[in-house]
Amino acid sequence: MRSRVFILVAAVVLGIAAALLTAQYLRGATARLTKEAQPVQVLVATQDVPRGTSAEDALKQGLITVQEVPQRYVSANAVSSARGIEGQVLATSLSAGEQVTRARFQFPSEAGLSFAIPDGFVAVSIPADDITCVGGMLKAGDWVLVTATFDPGPNGKDAESKILLPKARVLAVGADTGAGTTTDDGTNKSGSALAAGTRSANAAKAATVTLALKPEDVERIVFAEEQGTVWLALLPTTETELPTTAGRNIKTIFK
Repeated sequence: MRSRVFILVAAVVLGIAAALLTAQYLRGATARLTKEAQPVQVLVATQDVPRGTSAEDALKQGLITVQEVPQRYVSANAVSSARGIEGQVLATSLSAGEQVTRARFQFPSEAGLSFAIPDGFVAVSIPADDITCVGGMLKAGDWVLVTATFDPGPNGKDAESKILLPKARVLAVGADTGAGTTTDDGTNKSGSALAAGTRSANAAKAATVTLALKPEDVERIVFAEEQGTVWLALLPTTETELPTTAGRNIKTIFK
């Protein structure tokens, strides 16, 4: 009789324990599922993005936007904000709907200058000095307007200055390709702080500026460099309308 009572009590205790463990497991599973379903902000490509696109351009043009994705579907090392890819270029192409991961973007100095060149463009360097290149204050990532001046020809035509290229991207100043010279804490590799918009020592002593140009524009700027004088004018980051002019010579400069 006692053994039956013991077995009955043991069965009841084990049943209660099993119920408690099951309830605990279900609570844990529910909590995990709830957590995995929580939306997380990540950067996602809205359309195919070609290799070499800068983070700045991709974000500004809406090629990459911040979207909410359930946590369970977030890729490993996914980037959650624009700050995570600031100053970098796309090292491998992105497909529409693909999440942006840290491995996809690199600083130009790490990826190599070729990764900073957009598809359909090439890089070409022109001589630079403080007079013709905005006082030497250009830096990688800037946009410039290119103006050319030609001396009078043998036919007696007046010397003329005209906008050659209304907008060109600066890829490098000297050997300085931009933010890749800084670390995550905002310092350069030597440990000294670099303020936003300032130049490294290499950029300050630069004798060249490297631009991203269409192949046909390379011919124009090389000819202008060989046969005339080229000046670069810095465009504001808010520039939306490309300037166009008729050009100026000695007869029209005051009109």
